[in-house]
Amino acid sequence: MSVPTHQAVSIPWPDLGIDGEPELLFQPAVDLATGRLLGFEALLRWNDPVQGRISPKELIPWAEANGYMTALNGWVLAEACAHAVSWRSEIQLAVNCSVFQLRRNEAAAAAAVALEQSGLHPDRLTIEVTETTLADDGAAADLRAISRLGIQLTVDDMGSDWSSLENLQHFAVNTMKIDGSLIDGIDHAGGVNRAIVETIVKVSHSLDLCTVAEAVETAAQVAILRAVGADVGQGYFFAPPLAADEAFALTSADTLPLFSLTTSAAAEAEESDPSVAAPESVAATGDAAYGDTADDLQATTVTGGDDAHAGETRPRAGAHATGH
Repeated sequence: MSVPTHQAVSIPWPDLGIDGEPELLFQPAVDLATGRLLGFEALLRWNDPVQGRISPKELIPWAEANGYMTALNGWVLAEACAHAVSWRSEIQLAVNCSVFQLRRNEAAAAAAVALEQSGLHPDRLTIEVTETTLADDGAAADLRAISRLGIQLTVDDMGSDWSSLENLQHFAVNTMKIDGSLIDGIDHAGGVNRAIVETIVKVSHSLDLCTVAEAVETAAQVAILRAVGADVGQGYFFAPPLAADEAFALTSADTLPLFSLTTSAAAEAEESDPSVAAPESVAATGDAAYGDTADDLQATTVTGGDDAHAGETRPRAGAHATGH
């Protein structure tokens, strides 16, 4: 079988006035009924040659304060779409979007440019926003503009704030993503997380919405999520964030890969090569959002003020961070 060659994407990254360069990683999203690969979420990290990987907890506020976020987010969308267009046509791309950019009416415009430059079809791009963003009046116009482009909308962190339910009727939302803190305790005896997750799944399905469980790390969690009817899973149980070439390789075979629904990716790697150390889980490192490690910054389209860069300070490398 001949495997297509992945042509490297070479979109110039923005000059943030600091050393190093950004890199996108891609974490698989998996069908909980079959184990089939459905898509990837783009995650961003910044590699500094001296400090190492800069924590998103430090990078994002610094970039916002110094007016770099518009350029950085434009690069994230352009780079992610340029990679996604080389995948099989049924594979989806998800990119996070913050209320800050939506309030400035910049998210839809940035997405439109990325789609036009890459040639990616709009229905293959999903923009993820938090629950509270749906309740933000300042974000409403840009959210509707995103939908008019044919881009899908996902409500992220569902279950952390129930304010989004009454606002769903105002936006063309396609998917609910269940907050990782609920998945973390879903298999605890006597806990309420399973009941909450089951309720979210039932409400979502009654509204014809797909449900995605984030931060999935154990076989027990997978079993419960399948039992309550969740549709899609994502997390270290299936795979850590992958380099662009690794993501491309998964989509370039004649048949899409099937991920195990009973054995974690780390355990399978150890079985095939005992010398391979299992990666630390998100829970073990204390990182919150799924796919977030100390290395990874969610590819969040966040925009702060484009004020003068007075008082710039260099972001420092951090140990653990939780995304944005």
